Amino acid sequence: MPALAACGGGASFPEPAPCATTVPAVTTGSSRQAVTQYVSGVRNAVERLATLRENLRSAYPGEKFSRDSQFRVDFAAYADGTVCGSQNLQALRAPTPNFEQFDSNLDGALQALIEHTQSGRTAVKARNVSDYRVWFQGVDAKIDAVRAAASQTGTR
Repeated sequence: MPALAACGGGASFPEPAPCATTVPAVTTGSSRQAVTQYVSGVRNAVERLATLRENLRSAYPGEKFSRDSQFRVDFAAYADGTVCGSQNLQALRAPTPNFEQFDSNLDGALQALIEHTQSGRTAVKARNVSDYRVWFQGVDAKIDAVRAAASQTGTR
């Protein structure tokens, strides 16, 4: 029922949903198990972000701005999921200081994705096609940058 209220007449746009805290617990220490758990958690979270993008692409294969109220609701859900997932990943701390540079690089890429996603959400809310195109032209590069940063675990 709340989803129907969010669609209300095409004019309403859902406010950002509060993020659930789903930061996986990582054992601290330099044990191999803690490091493996951390790296696996990072990679899984990054893949969830990429999956959110692929799901939006699948739902709207033309990738064009739509004035349809369902597109607006779906885009808001995508943006909220991406922002929350990115923030949760930023909150995940490595079990050892050896990952300090890795964390810093990943957090920077995630922050760029968050800001880009929020600008896309604002564009869709305002029905601003030009700003939506700017979002569209940069979103895959932002996700690729997050993936690239997450793959640098071997260069601590």
